[in-house]
Amino acid sequence: MKIRPIDRVRRAMAEGLRPDREVWVDEWAESNRVLPPDTPEPGPFRFARTPYLIDIHRTMSPGSPWREGWWMKPHQVGGSVTGENLIGAWVCTAAGSVLTVFPTLDDAKQWELTRFEPMRASTRALRRRIRPADEKGSDNTKLRKRFPGGVMRLVGSNRVGALKSSTIRYIKFEEPDEYQVLEQGSVVGLAKARTANFGRKAKIYGDGTPTFDGRSEIQRQVLRGDQRKWHLHCPDCHHAQPLVWEQLKWVDGGPDSARHACSACGTLNDEATWKASNYAPRPPGMDEAEARQTGRAYWQATATGEPGVASWCGLEALAAPMGWRPWPSLVVDWLAAQGDEDKLRIFYNNLRGLPYQDKVRNDLGAEQLQQRAESYELMTCPQGGLICTAGVDTQDNRLAVVIRAWGRGEESWGVWHGEIYGNPSAPETWAKLKELLEAPIQHASGQVMRVDAVAIDAGGHHGEDVYAFCRDAQVRGKHWFAIRGAKSYDAPKLSRPKKIEFTWRGNPVPGGAELRHVGTQAIKNLIDGRLKLTQPGGGAYHFPLGFQADYYKQLRSERREWRRDMQGHKALWWVKGKERNEAWDCEVYGYAAYLYAMAGQHAETVFRNREKLFGQVRQMELLDENLPARIPEPAAARVPHPEPQPEPDPDPDPEPAPQRLELSFASLIQAHPAAHAPRSPPTRPTRRGFVQRW
Repeated sequence: MKIRPIDRVRRAMAEGLRPDREVWVDEWAESNRVLPPDTPEPGPFRFARTPYLIDIHRTMSPGSPWREGWWMKPHQVGGSVTGENLIGAWVCTAAGSVLTVFPTLDDAKQWELTRFEPMRASTRALRRRIRPADEKGSDNTKLRKRFPGGVMRLVGSNRVGALKSSTIRYIKFEEPDEYQVLEQGSVVGLAKARTANFGRKAKIYGDGTPTFDGRSEIQRQVLRGDQRKWHLHCPDCHHAQPLVWEQLKWVDGGPDSARHACSACGTLNDEATWKASNYAPRPPGMDEAEARQTGRAYWQATATGEPGVASWCGLEALAAPMGWRPWPSLVVDWLAAQGDEDKLRIFYNNLRGLPYQDKVRNDLGAEQLQQRAESYELMTCPQGGLICTAGVDTQDNRLAVVIRAWGRGEESWGVWHGEIYGNPSAPETWAKLKELLEAPIQHASGQVMRVDAVAIDAGGHHGEDVYAFCRDAQVRGKHWFAIRGAKSYDAPKLSRPKKIEFTWRGNPVPGGAELRHVGTQAIKNLIDGRLKLTQPGGGAYHFPLGFQADYYKQLRSERREWRRDMQGHKALWWVKGKERNEAWDCEVYGYAAYLYAMAGQHAETVFRNREKLFGQVRQMELLDENLPARIPEPAAARVPHPEPQPEPDPDPDPEPAPQRLELSFASLIQAHPAAHAPRSPPTRPTRRGFVQRW
């Protein structure tokens, strides 16, 4: 019988008015989902192999009272297929707008091509609702899928702020630990705000692998929930417990002997014995309480979380289905990771599903550094300091300055730290900086030091003022130069100079200002490692008692986070927190100035020449042919002769009177004024002879 068009319209209207049938996501997945041929286990989807996914599907069903769900998981345990099933059920059973957030836009495009489109093509329920993007008139794109009742959008974490006018019912977060940090706030918080109008009808689900303990976004969200853990019954005593790596035992040299010990009775059993009865197929509709009563593995809440927030954790790769993560292969991976920090972190994150206790994290506090301060005054340099540099950080209302002296092995001593308040656009502010940088520094040898090189931050809003100041200093023979932080992670510590002033013909202005880029990430890694050195010697950092507590807080204000660079490569970047970090930046710039001062110089020659000026005079210097045979004593230092006394009887065998040799630099200068006369500075900047020029 032919159906009339009016009947089709009436049927469509009736289907639209009929309330959504309450369907659990796990039931929808087994009834509709078909895994594509390129998956490890293609064909109709079943939970027989992965019973730990049932509770996650059911909790995130549209009819569930739970609003949020977060799963901190290892790799390759069914997380991707769980997210796909949730999206498919949300679209087909209780339609509403869906937002899927990825770390980057490229990740979103890759997921659409390799995961969603094969799922749509192999699942009849989705094919009926979502037309292919390349079909004419579908009004679908790679990143936007329309369906009856809503639209699904795929976005990168840096584009969530553009959804301010959108109203979303369902959100799926993919790998939250890899999200970018936005100035507007947390990516998760911005996206969740789009679901406020739906109240408890909204469903928010996120899963991912953790990174570092205390800085993992998925860990932070899991701690908000009830923290359910996957428990298995012991094959011998039937005590329920999670499978944890600490309980896995094996014979040295025999990974195949891996056995898991029961936390109650201590009995060792292999993988097949543990999972035989615990992973027995569940009857349809069986919940976690019934699974526990029948001796099957189950989820058990271990905390009281926020209302409406569920979370799952504690499922390690040990609990994966048979054949997915064999225990002997895990033992091999563990043994290979010993002694390698990166491999050990990967093992904890990817195979255990746990955040890693980062040993490279900044664990040296400001108070610990301040307790190492030494008893020497500001604007003085202890014995050992030979070269003096400074770093200047430019702010909108002040200039932060750190002066540091350097010795052999790049051991360094802090000389001065402070801030010059004033508008950097005002000449008075730069005049104060000039006065500070030209101030004499009292050396422990009694001589006077001067700042050899200065690196000044030209970033921010006062770059032209910095260029003008450096240009004037270079004309006067000073090695003061402008710098900016390089954007690349692996940038060199100090780049070549770059001309920034040109004539109308396009030629560089002679004597014009130059700009150098500083590899801030590399220098910060270097200084962070040296700050942990507690014994004097090469690389050690010393601080005077005059440095205030604010200096040390700024020195420890930044932390390291895993981020992607412009090429998409992940690396540990130093990230600024809420605290000020001017002193930390000044130390970086000061080290860049030291590299500038030593560039093209023979280090041993430089240190020897400086030690002749600032070092203590040694006996071997008496062999120098340029020294006089006898150095006369300065007139001001001579002691007046006493009154004449009656001479005693002459000694038949008199001893020669000892001669006094005064080896101070003052006597040397008085004896040879021409050799030690100060040289006049050159009229043009030069790279040669900065060690001898004063």
